[in-house]
Amino acid sequence: MCPGSHSLWALATYIIGETPFPEFSSVGMLDDVQVGYYDSKDKMSVYRGLNPTDKIYDDLAQEGDNVFGTMYDDMKERSFQLKHHFNLTGGVQVQQRMAGCEMLDNGEPAMIMYKETFNAIYTDQTVFSNTTHFTYDAGKLLLGWDGMMQDYKRTLYINVHLPRCIRTLKTFLKIEKNVVMRKVPPRLRLIKKEVSGGFQVSCLAFGFYPRHINLTLLRDGQPVAEQDLTVGEVLPSGDGTYQLRKSLEVSTEELKKRHDYTCTASHLSLDNKLDVSWESGAERVHLSTLSALLVMVLILILFSIFSICVKRRRRTASQALSQLANVYAKVAEEINVSSDSAT
Repeated sequence: MCPGSHSLWALATYIIGETPFPEFSSVGMLDDVQVGYYDSKDKMSVYRGLNPTDKIYDDLAQEGDNVFGTMYDDMKERSFQLKHHFNLTGGVQVQQRMAGCEMLDNGEPAMIMYKETFNAIYTDQTVFSNTTHFTYDAGKLLLGWDGMMQDYKRTLYINVHLPRCIRTLKTFLKIEKNVVMRKVPPRLRLIKKEVSGGFQVSCLAFGFYPRHINLTLLRDGQPVAEQDLTVGEVLPSGDGTYQLRKSLEVSTEELKKRHDYTCTASHLSLDNKLDVSWESGAERVHLSTLSALLVMVLILILFSIFSICVKRRRRTASQALSQLANVYAKVAEEINVSSDSAT
């Protein structure tokens, strides 16, 4: 999906054979947010965050029942054909379909597509993009369309499927705009971890939304080749945001060259690129400086404790001498009083 664009997808599954799951089920996804569900058991569209008494719910439910019901019948017929084509008489057979459309941030349609698999084997795919390019790939299991069928399908996609999908996408965008149109900027960390033979430098971006992000690791201002990096997937963080990590192994010999490493990210939520840096050869110097500072702080703390103890001891000794002097004075006074009485 292009940055700034939005998409609406139906992820459908049709099952032949005995399982605890419905024969047909489909999930509706707006970008990365589930907005609807339909299955062959209830034959009713259910939508997230909508009150069933609202008119918009009735309109979406009617549209969803029509679309999902048609998809159910189509996948059922196709699964039956493929099952007999491969002479599959028993067991569980699974057909899956991904169908939907994408809209640019200016509201113009970008593409509509469907892709299908049967028992995890790619069957066929149709893509109609930029309102001009129509392609069909028959895959490995089905015969391709002839020219007349391709013209018919192209007309169907232009005049029926694409406008219908874009119209529904815009409706869901109005409902879910506070979720899918929010922009949360990434936080960036350059993590250094000592490993056998050197360091691992990891560029981590986290806490961002939407999920599309450009994350680059630079060495002395030049991008490190992707094939030299260990690149992870964009993963959900559990709080509605995403994270991505790219890592580079830096050998001991490379450390001696004191390269400057920079992690930089560009995202829809940022006006300018975000970056953090690290100079490889300076790591041990920084650690040594930090250790010296810690020793100095420790010495100052010990000296302060010693000074406090000495002061307390002096104060205690002074107080003791003062008390002895007071006692001595009282004793002397009592002796003098006794002498006067005797006289």
